[in-house]
Order: sequence, then C-alpha cells, then structure tokens
Amino acid sequence: MDLRYTPPPQIRAAVWLMLNVLSTELVRLLARHGINRHTPLLPRRVIEGVSRFLSQAEPALRRCLWLAAAELGALPASSRTPAEPAPSRPATPSETPKRDTQPLFRLFETKGNKRPGTIPPPPVRTSGPRIRFLDADDIPDINEYPKLPEDILPAKRLVRRLMALDHALDYRQHYINKIRRLLGTARPQIAKVARRLFHRGPLTPQQCNTARLLEQEAHDVQPYFLNTS
Repeated sequence: MDLRYTPPPQIRAAVWLMLNVLSTELVRLLARHGINRHTPLLPRRVIEGVSRFLSQAEPALRRCLWLAAAELGALPASSRTPAEPAPSRPATPSETPKRDTQPLFRLFETKGNKRPGTIPPPPVRTSGPRIRFLDADDIPDINEYPKLPEDILPAKRLVRRLMALDHALDYRQHYINKIRRLLGTARPQIAKVARRLFHRGPLTPQQCNTARLLEQEAHDVQPYFLNTS
C-alpha cells in the first residue's frame, strides 16, 4: 500500500506559512536577546518569554514536518537502513577538548503521559542557601525570596531547545526523511496538545488559527499511517 496523502491547498499553504513564521520569530528572538548556543544564563523575563515561544513553536513545527513527510509518503523498506553501531569509547581519555554536540529536535510527542503545552507542577518547598544562624532554628526557603524580572537564572537547557529548533528549521528535509522512515509503524508521533495552547500569544490570533488548523489536520490524517496489524 502506498502510504501517501494529498493535502488540501490551504493545508499546504498553512505549512509553509507556519515554517516562515517560526523561522522569522526565532531569528528575531535570538538577535534581540543576544542568545547563542553558549549562552549559560538569562534574565528571568527573557526565560519566561522564550519558554512561552517554545511551548507553541515546538508542537507547531512537529506538525509542519509531519504533514510534509506524509505528503511525500513513507519510504520503502529498502530505504530504511539500520542504525550504525556507535563507535567504542577509547580506554584512555582523549587529550582533545570536548566539543559541544548539536542539540537535535525531538520528533516524538507520545512518550509517557506528558502533553505538549501542559503546565508544570508547582515548585516544592526546598531549603535555601546553607546559611544557619546559631540563635535561630528557621530554615530559609528559597521560594520566599522575591522573584524579580531581572534575576539571572541558568538557561542552558532552554538554549539547547532553541538551538534544536533552529537546527530543525535549517535542516528540515533531514527531519522529514526521518519521519518518512517511521510512517507506517504502529507508534503514533503526534499527541493531542493542551486545549488552550494555540489560543493566545506569543503567536498572533491569525497564526494561532493556522496552528490549530495544522493540529486538526495532523490528527485526522495520522491514523491512516498507523500500522495496527
């Protein structure tokens, strides 16, 4: 069976529109805040803005890539080459400096019960800095300190997500081919997003409408590519 689908013209246009929106917004975001792959710290206000952007950009990009792969169709079994074994690690540590690896964009959303766009649990009470006063028994709580927009916080994990998004936009054909090799398997790749994910910023209302259109189309088409036998 030829696993391929022909998208309506509005879906094909929506995919290219969303790819252009995400690429433009990502470039603007990186330039505005001076973020590169080696940025270790960011102000709290920047982290919150980047987190909101990624919460919509990542699932939107996955749907664009998946629909583009579905239009091209599943690759035949002969094209699905087995993964090469990883090279063995040398017994003695290398003297060459360790290089940063390129973060890769995550294509699957169906691992575990977590859905994209869900709100993380509230912070758990933890002890603050290990400063003790001999005449007091109270343990300071780090959550009692005021949270200011200009607080400098670790941002390495967030920056890696940005770099992975940038990599997927620059090399989207590579990711599309990876999805095509997985079409026709029993594992779904696209999960349902949170109900209110594409209903308010940072995407504009029109862009949110486009994202919801892609979300619905991906879930309507995905069952056709699942191998349930």
